[in-house]
Amino acid sequence: MHDLNPFTSQRRRFASWCLPLFAWVICGAGPASSPTALERAIQANFLFKFAPFVEWPPDAFPAADRKFIICLVGEDPFGSLLEDVVRDQRMMGRPVVIRKVGGEGGPAGCHILFAGSSTETNYAPFTATEGQPVLTVADKAAGPGGAMIEFVRQNGRVRFQINDGAARAHGLRISSKLLGLAIMVDRK
Repeated sequence: MHDLNPFTSQRRRFASWCLPLFAWVICGAGPASSPTALERAIQANFLFKFAPFVEWPPDAFPAADRKFIICLVGEDPFGSLLEDVVRDQRMMGRPVVIRKVGGEGGPAGCHILFAGSSTETNYAPFTATEGQPVLTVADKAAGPGGAMIEFVRQNGRVRFQINDGAARAHGLRISSKLLGLAIMVDRK
């Protein structure tokens, strides 16, 4: 039997987002310089879970059959974790695809672009997204910044901070629910 109350489904979606976040914050991670397997599993889940809380402009999906593309810069830090998270999933009614980028072609067509801590402090792929509706996400250990969402370690836990101003400059709108979960929001 289906629940016809739209607020119930919204609460379920929000709970599906908050419960993993709660586990993430409680479990925490040590102050190690490189992410642990648990941290990578959490990052893989949240990389996918960030998307429903971001509004892309219509031109980000020029064709009705366009896939939702998550791109990884450099070496894949997740192994099969991210593939397992997105397997058989849809985002905004579209199949989700994982793509590795680098060299020619770069981040063209990406909706989310992730740079892990193993990526050199070269943020050229982020610069290449200038003016495009691409949500950039990074592990803060990867370098001096530049991503719209960055995973950071604070008090032995992994958290995230958001540069909402950069997201808006790229035509993206981040939900107030996601902004409320960030440890820091830069609105400039």
